[in-house]
Amino acid sequence: MRYPDPAVAAATEQMLNACGNVENAASLEAALEAFGQAVRAATTPRLSWWARRRAVQAG
Repeated sequence: MRYPDPAVAAATEQMLNACGNVENAASLEAALEAFGQAVRAATTPRLSWWARRRAVQAG
């Protein structure tokens, strides 16, 4: 929960809270999905400045 990305920290806390109530499968599933998205977003390498510029020019 001390990960530098606030979205990952929040999703981790949400996941831990959902694990405390395993009977609520929908909550657990939503927490797992949010955690996966937060981790994916935090660990996906950012495009270089040049690549971002080319993408904007192309679009």
